[in-house]
Amino acid sequence: MPGRTLAHPPAHPPDSLFESCAWFYALCREYLFRDHTPEISRALFPLDGPAPGTRVLELGCGPGFYACRLSQEYPQIHTTGVDLSRRLLERAKSRAASRSLQNCTFAHGDVHSLADASDSIDAIVVSRLFLIVADREAVLSEIFRVLRPGGRCFIAEPTSGFRTRIPLSCMWLLSLMSSSPAGKYREPRQADVMTAPDFASLIRSQEWGEVELQYDGWYQYAVCAKDSGKDPVVLADSDRIERSISWSTV
Repeated sequence: MPGRTLAHPPAHPPDSLFESCAWFYALCREYLFRDHTPEISRALFPLDGPAPGTRVLELGCGPGFYACRLSQEYPQIHTTGVDLSRRLLERAKSRAASRSLQNCTFAHGDVHSLADASDSIDAIVVSRLFLIVADREAVLSEIFRVLRPGGRCFIAEPTSGFRTRIPLSCMWLLSLMSSSPAGKYREPRQADVMTAPDFASLIRSQEWGEVELQYDGWYQYAVCAKDSGKDPVVLADSDRIERSISWSTV
């Protein structure tokens, strides 16, 4: 029509492999990936357990593995799993319901921009998330923002490139056999495994009050605490090696 500009509709965002292959990723999380629940408990909570009302986030929760495990082990806390995949969130909700977990909820959200208020979360769990996120520092900045002073986070990232890349590669192959043509998904073709120096550099991009970096044959870990008014502490390399040995025996 003369004198009228027609606006083009916004481009449809790319689909996600974690929607089309949710069942496969849930299978990998259940039977292929390592269970770090004991390490998480020791890293985040005191020996006598978390205080009643402790708020815990699992970011990139997928089928809610850790959110459900921690809620079941510590009924006095409240866990929330956050993920972009609605199909995986449905699986997570079903998992929590089958275990009658009233203290476990799930929310659709982007880890680059969390809905939680600043300084509102007691503890955060992150496992294998930085393999696929678009902006790692932005995600870590959000983790730092929402943690309360003295709050702690546990981060686990794989170190084996070949083994780590198998699940995502299989998901891409499965997409070739689906009715939708492959190549339109937002995830990378290959999981991006960080080197130990890159992992340490990422963790230290925030002003943590305490940082512990630990390594074993398959994973690298960071246990970080937001400053609560004390002088920052960063463990020496020799201490990291000692702790790595103790963790690899678990």
